[in-house]
Formats: sequence, C-alpha cells, structure tokens
Amino acid sequence: MTNTRKSIFENPVAQKRNGVFYFAAFFMQLHSFIIKWLPYLAILLVYASGANLDIMEVDAAQYASISLEMLKSGKYLQVLDRNVDYLDKPPLLFWLSALSMKLFGIGNWQYKLPSILFSLLGIFSTYKLGKRLYSEEIGRHASWIIGSSLAMMMINNDIKTDTILVSAIVFSIWMLLSYLETKQWRYLFGSAVGIAVAMLTKGPIGLMMPALAVGGHVLLKRQWKLLIDWRWVILLFLVSILLIPMSIGLYNQYGSDGLKFYFWTQSFGRITGENVWRNDTSPLFFTHIFLWSFLPWTLLGIAALLTELKNVRNGICDKSAELYLVSGIVLVWVALSLSKFKLPHYIFVVYPLIAILTAKYLHRVKHEVIWGRIQLTLSSVVTLAMASLLWYCFPNGGLWIPVLLVIISLVSSIYFFKAKGISKIVIPTFICAIAIGLGLNLHFYPQLLPYQANAQVGKWVVEKELSDNEFFGFSTGGRSLDFYAQRIIPWKQDAASTIESIHPGAVVYANEARYQELISFGMKPKRDSLLQNFEVQNLNLKFLDPKTREQALKKNYLLFY
Repeated sequence: MTNTRKSIFENPVAQKRNGVFYFAAFFMQLHSFIIKWLPYLAILLVYASGANLDIMEVDAAQYASISLEMLKSGKYLQVLDRNVDYLDKPPLLFWLSALSMKLFGIGNWQYKLPSILFSLLGIFSTYKLGKRLYSEEIGRHASWIIGSSLAMMMINNDIKTDTILVSAIVFSIWMLLSYLETKQWRYLFGSAVGIAVAMLTKGPIGLMMPALAVGGHVLLKRQWKLLIDWRWVILLFLVSILLIPMSIGLYNQYGSDGLKFYFWTQSFGRITGENVWRNDTSPLFFTHIFLWSFLPWTLLGIAALLTELKNVRNGICDKSAELYLVSGIVLVWVALSLSKFKLPHYIFVVYPLIAILTAKYLHRVKHEVIWGRIQLTLSSVVTLAMASLLWYCFPNGGLWIPVLLVIISLVSSIYFFKAKGISKIVIPTFICAIAIGLGLNLHFYPQLLPYQANAQVGKWVVEKELSDNEFFGFSTGGRSLDFYAQRIIPWKQDAASTIESIHPGAVVYANEARYQELISFGMKPKRDSLLQNFEVQNLNLKFLDPKTREQALKKNYLLFY
C-alpha cells in the first residue's frame, strides 16, 4: 500500500492532474465566496457613498440638530429642540448620534454612522430570520433584496428614526422566533433588547409589530401553548428595565403627560384621532408607496405576497408551515393604513419580511426564464431611466455616472444570458439595484443638496467664524442652518427686533419677503449675496427640468451692513 501511494505522488502526470484538480477546486470555492459576499460589499459601498452627503431637511436636519444640541448641553435625559422641550420622538437616535459626534467630531457621516450600522444589523437579521424559517440561501437572497431596495438606500441617506426602527424590529422578530423554536435564554434576552431599541426609537410599534407577527401566527394556527410560558413575563420585565432611562427623562420633563403621549397618543392616538397630526391620506396610501419604494423587486414582492395570502388556508392546516411573516405584514399594514397621519417611510418596517417572502417565492418559482426576462426588463428600464434623468436634470455632474449606469445595465443583461436557474432573476436585478443606488449617491444627491441654502449658510458661518452678535436670521433659517453652524443661530421674529439688532458689520440672513420688508423701513444693506433655495424633500417636475428650475427656486439673501 505504501509503495502504491509513492508511485502515484511521484508520478509527474498524477501530480499535474492533482494540481489541476486543486486549482479548479480553489477557483470554485473562490467563485462561491465572491457570489456570496460580494453583494454585501456592494450594498456597503452604496451606503458609504452617501454617508458624507449633506443632511436633508426637514426631519433629518432637525434630528441632527437635536443630537448636536444634546451633545453640547450634556442633557441626555432631556430632549430639546432650539432650547424648547421636544416630545415627538423617543431619544435613542439622538443619544447614538450625539455619542458618534462626541467620538468622531461633528459632521454628516458622524450623524449617520449609528443608523447605517443598524441597517447592516437589519440586513444580517433578515438573513438569519430567512435562514431559520426556510434555508440559508433564501435568507441570503432576502438580505440582498432588502439591502438593495430603493427604500433602504433612501433611508440610509435621509436618516430618520425609521432607519434604526426597521432593523430593530426584524432583529427582534428573528430573536423571538429563535426563542420559540429553541427556548434558549439568549434569544429571550435578544428579543428584549430588540424590542426595547425599537421602542426607544419610534414608540410602541416596536413592541406591537413583533407581537402581531407572533400573535397572528398563534391565532391562525391555534397554537395556544406558545403563549403559556412564564418567561414572557421576564421578557416584558427586561423591556421595562431598558425603557427606564427614557421614562425618567419623560416624567421629569413633562410629568405623566409625557408618559401618556409616548405610550399611547403618539402611536395609537393617530388611529383614534387623539393625536393632532393628520394629513388625511387615503387608506391605500401605502399601496402606491410600495410600488416605487421596493424597486427593483416590486413585481416579485407583489407576486410573493399574493401567493402567500392565497396559501394562508393551506398554511393553517399544515403543521410545518409558518404564518409569522404574513401576519406581521398584513396586520401592521392595516394598522398603519388606519392612521390619520401617514408618511411614506412608515411602511418600510414590513419590508424585511416582504423580502423574505420574495426570496421564498423565487426559490419555488417554476418559470425562472420568464421571471428573469421580466425582472431584467424592469430593472434595466429603471436603470436606463435613472441614467437619462441624471444626464438631463443635472448635466453639471458630468457624464461618467450616467455612462456607468448604461454599462452596468449591459453587464446585467450579459449575466442573464450566461446564468442558470434562480441566478437569472436575482443577480441581474441586484446589479441594476446597486447601479441605481450609486447613481443617486454619486450624481443625483451631490447636485441636488447644494440647493439647501440653510446648510450652505451654516457652513459659511463656521468658515467666517461669525459670532451670534455678528450673524442672525430674520424669520429665515432651519435646523440644517443650526447643525452646520454648530450652534443655535439667533432668530428674529419681526422687523423691529431685527432693525434694533443691526449694527455696522452685522450680517442678516433673510428670504426675499423679509429683505423687502427691511428695505421698506430704510434698512438697505451695503451689499447682499443671493442664495438659491429649494426644499429638496419636495421634489417636483418643475425643479427637475433645467428649463423651468428657476421658477421653482426661492431666493434667500445674506445682507451685509
């Protein structure tokens, strides 16, 4: 036996064959590694490319300003907005962003960093949840879908509380289902942390969505034994402990009214009408939001949801089937749709669950080629439309990004014809999704955000090192002005107080109406500097068209006295 082995390994032909075999095996492993992990690097690249873009008004700029004010005041249990008590949102985003800016300095990416890190956790949690419910491959594809969706790319640029909320909720659902399956304490503790983080970010929905996902499954499957577990009391106790710092701050700042607002009025009051916020949107508001915000996976997502709803009856009878995802999606969707105040990003909390159902549907679809062609057409059309939009709307940004999008679209088409099976659907769509994200962050937003006059003025104030005595606003400004000026800029409400504060060397920030008002009082400045201003959160066709853009812009001024 020993001699036989020697003869094989000493044989040059055998050694050559072994070398080829090992090289081929290594190449296959490398290819598999790239296919598995390169998409995550691509998602990270998209998020990182938008990290240092200017913060958008209104909400994100306000939250950044509050975080900075908290950092400077050191009052972490008292949330203030321009030295006024602020009650609308829980404090976790402000705590984390203030900590980030304390560690790394004041700036765009420093404010966004905690939320982006949470998004990565949310993508990982989507993978783990999909893997636990179905398979490793379904989990992986689900994480690619949610990470590359237009919704996630948007909320990782325009950072609001929902960026953390989405991730905390899918994390808590993953932990809860893992606990139900294994009964391990670590998953119970993880559930408590996930729910508490979600509640510290957006309120009771952080508890309600995991509860509805599990409760809907239990109700439909009649698995009442899942509820008979004394450790649920421990879970609620742990969540309560984690909410204590925020609750103390609310009580000290507002008394019992603050606690009532947080635990009831802010969320449930939007359904009962007790909350004053209302925009009278249609109950179908989130339906059309989903159509564009889940791109380029929208059609697959719709097909997956319809298939899952159609199979609910079979799922009830099948002991091995789960109804957690469809319960979480439908019940939360209905609850949010009943709210009298809705914004597009509210519905994003269910998107990780939809992504898992979409991946599940993909792995059971019978017509890969047909779906591949549909997805290739949809994603290519969206990518080419994005390239055309960038080139036409903002030609000053150059041609290299629009050309890159066209090239990427061609690459996705080539991959489609080379790939087999489910890869014909997933990979070309994912490639186009990444191209769309890069197009937004490297071309669209860099050309759009400079139209935020408040942010540009705030940077100028820091550059010129102007004091409060030298610079103030006359009924003009915003939270991005405060954030980029790195302090609360004085604000004059009327002409009388403005005129009283004007002295030689003073600079007043005013819009066109306030400028004309000062002139009518004989307060003409020595010179002025015009800043074109546009509310970037309210994009419209008039602004996007370079031929009519001037009509959409408003005029703000720096008045030098």
